[in-house]
Amino acid sequence: MPCVVGICGLTGAGKTTALNILEATINGREIYLGKAIFDELDRQGVDHAPENQKRVRLELRAGDAAAMVRRNIDQIRECIEDQQIALVDAVMSPAELDCLQYDIYCPIHLLHIDASRLVRAARLENRGKRSMTLQQVDDRDQTERQQLDIEHVFSRSTTRIVNEGSIDELARALADFVSRGGL
Repeated sequence: MPCVVGICGLTGAGKTTALNILEATINGREIYLGKAIFDELDRQGVDHAPENQKRVRLELRAGDAAAMVRRNIDQIRECIEDQQIALVDAVMSPAELDCLQYDIYCPIHLLHIDASRLVRAARLENRGKRSMTLQQVDDRDQTERQQLDIEHVFSRSTTRIVNEGSIDELARALADFVSRGGL
């Protein structure tokens, strides 16, 4: 049955890894909301440097708190119409979740991937393409908590998975989520 699995979590928690595992195990298609940022940077003719990404991310959401979902809503609808599960990476604000719940007419599961600050920082320090220092992680967390009210999104999640172990442990937790959720 088609549905939406929205994923939320702070940077470095393992959201994308979780979606990659889900995409490989169920009839799902990943829809990366952050693509809207890169599309806007390309439209502006600006490079994808982290400071430009942050600026555009904040600008888009300042104009419309659900901008990331709205700019990807056709892809989400198409996925549902194709009888697939839309794996949405990542729901970061209450407005984005509300937009999904009011504009998409199918079951919506919100999966919170969680990990401690130090675990996330260690992962991000070693991440090649988009590595971050502990201070950058803290700054990003603060922005997401204060400007996006991400804690409110977490409180509305249907399932929370603590991801501080191996990828195999995450895969087992996700398999349990799939079986309990009827996906």
